[in-house]
Amino acid sequence: MTGGHETTPEPLVLKEVRDGIGLILLNRPRQRNALRCESWTELSAALTALVGDDCVGGVVIAGSSGFFSAGGDLKSGPAHGTGAMAPAGRVEHAQQVLAQLRALPVPTLAAVEGAAVGLGWSLALSCDLLVSAQDAFFSAPFVARAVVPDGGLAWRLTQQVGRQRAASLLLRGSRLSAAEAHRMGLVTELAAAGAAVDTALAIAAELASADRGAVEMTKRLIESAEAAQLAAFQPLELAVATVAQHRSAAATARAYYV
Repeated sequence: MTGGHETTPEPLVLKEVRDGIGLILLNRPRQRNALRCESWTELSAALTALVGDDCVGGVVIAGSSGFFSAGGDLKSGPAHGTGAMAPAGRVEHAQQVLAQLRALPVPTLAAVEGAAVGLGWSLALSCDLLVSAQDAFFSAPFVARAVVPDGGLAWRLTQQVGRQRAASLLLRGSRLSAAEAHRMGLVTELAAAGAAVDTALAIAAELASADRGAVEMTKRLIESAEAAQLAAFQPLELAVATVAQHRSAAATARAYYV
């Protein structure tokens, strides 16, 4: 045993219930709420706990300290290899939690302040509705970081904005303002700066007052409309992540021996 006080690590995800609405906060403010593999595990547990509470009629997901998420934390696991912490394993874990999110019987809303980047954007778009502060932005700088899109983002952007716009966003990684994202149908509602969470909570409360059965069945119809295509896409996304990992490992080895 060693002397001194042991500190309990800060939870990566916080949850609370406000007037019948579950509020989930991504909680790595110093890292702009970048998502570790463990973040997805804690998010899954929070979703399970909230949906198990009959008093909860909706869920809002936001980021702490006025920033939604900087995306996947590329430093949180090995760049190569196999297993749950390797790149392909992390992609698969995120896919599973996003599927859990989409399957919730109550409405889900993302409240974006600051920015939703990369995998953070995937998370926001996996919610039923997306509320964004007017001064927020979205981006997918996967290629610039020498990785490939994950979280279903390539599929979702192609479906929602068309192939060429999706290609521009994914290949160039340029920033998309909240106003432009709203015009493209990627943002449901714009809010004043700093008001995205309150706006999302108000919309969630409005939806929670509707008939629960009708809401759940409508969500099932919406999910079924895209489930088959997304289910076919996800194995490809996982395979591409694996191939990209192997290419990166090979390039590193070549560079080492040159």
